[in-house]
Amino acid sequence: MKWVYSIKHKTRAALLLGVVLVLVLAKNLLDSSHVSQLGSSFAAVYEDRLLVESYIYQLSEHLHEKKMLVEQSYHTGQQQQLPQELKAKNAAILTLVEAYGKTTLTHEEAQFFKAFTQDIDAMQALENKYLAAAGAQEQVKLLVKEQLDAQHRLTKGHLSQLSRIQVAEGKRLNDESKQIIAGSNILTHFELALVVSLGVMIQMLVFASKSQISKFPQKPMLN
Repeated sequence: MKWVYSIKHKTRAALLLGVVLVLVLAKNLLDSSHVSQLGSSFAAVYEDRLLVESYIYQLSEHLHEKKMLVEQSYHTGQQQQLPQELKAKNAAILTLVEAYGKTTLTHEEAQFFKAFTQDIDAMQALENKYLAAAGAQEQVKLLVKEQLDAQHRLTKGHLSQLSRIQVAEGKRLNDESKQIIAGSNILTHFELALVVSLGVMIQMLVFASKSQISKFPQKPMLN
């Protein structure tokens, strides 16, 4: 009957080894999923947050420079170069806005971005109005300039909101990455503990098998 015990314990050992293989395979699949999620998270941080923040910085610089050009023109009365200078700045702003619009926007970000693009259009309309008032009375020019200054403040405010969103989204993506890594570490420790436990059980089965076999009396050798 010793072969019966041998087969019985071998079957149990095989089942335990099968469990180990299934667990290892499942863990590898989860690790692959985690790596993919981390890759997407890091790509989002770079493409949709770091690059966008650089766009926002450049947009802020162009807006400030446009304001300074108008201020200088207003106080010096020299407006010959202003149309071309504003045109160049607006072209640079349009390029950045188009690049920004191709990134992935959150719902809140999309709302502020839409408001910002409307601000840009409104500002350009006021700039054209200011240029058209070059030969008008000082009071008219001052009124248009004040409208332009107010629009500039509104535009900068929306741009600041967009910058705030980049920081918040960057933090969220960073927290998600930490959670993925923490979850992967927990699964790794669990897998290790389970494999060790199953290894001990297999060893116990092997020893039990040997013990059961040794209990059966051996047939005497025939002379």
